[in-house]
Amino acid sequence: MGNRIKHKAKRSKEEVIDVVEEEVEYNDQFVDIANKALNSSIKNKYLVFAAVAVAVIVAATLAFIDSSKKSKAVSLSKEFSSALAVYNSEVIANSEAEGQFKTTKEKLEKAIDEFEEFTNSHKGSKLSVISKLYTANSYFDLADYDKAIEAYDQVISDSKLVDLKDIATLKKAISLKEKKSIKESIEVFKTIRASKNSYIASFSLYTLAEMHKAKEAKIFLDELEKNYSGSFYALKAKSIN
Repeated sequence: MGNRIKHKAKRSKEEVIDVVEEEVEYNDQFVDIANKALNSSIKNKYLVFAAVAVAVIVAATLAFIDSSKKSKAVSLSKEFSSALAVYNSEVIANSEAEGQFKTTKEKLEKAIDEFEEFTNSHKGSKLSVISKLYTANSYFDLADYDKAIEAYDQVISDSKLVDLKDIATLKKAISLKEKKSIKESIEVFKTIRASKNSYIASFSLYTLAEMHKAKEAKIFLDELEKNYSGSFYALKAKSIN
């Protein structure tokens, strides 16, 4: 399987777009791909979650191509890419160029409109769930945590991919923490402390330790050391202590 994945990875971007909406056979090999990507992107830990979710779907899809669905896949992918381009676009405050975003708020509000239009137009598709995740992330970036949490809940409810559910759950927990709903945040973090995604699990345990006093914090730190001793957050905990 490893060789086949390596061979498929050489496909052009256009071919990746062609198959992104295909049926996905999801398994632990692709969870491992996600873990490696997450662990190599510590500095952008919040932003990388959604990108990795997309990468997992694409990676799995590449192994199971059905050309009969290519036309629909191309159409959906182009629409989604348009919304994604808005989300990733540069903000230039003093620009006079037409269509140039001058504030982050302006850009994110436009991205939300694009993602929500895509989600509503393509309910039931895999990309619609990814689009909803980006909607939630946009609200998060705007510090509108109530709307972000609502959108993350929809991803948790609609996604069939465990990793994607865990990503949305993690971001929900962070959103609750940001809005000072500490007790609720703790309870949500606890639900993913044993996630199969080692980055999500270790991050959750580390954060739970931070949110508790010394005696209670030790419980989470011990669990972090026991189950994820070589992880970034286990090492970080040691350096602090």
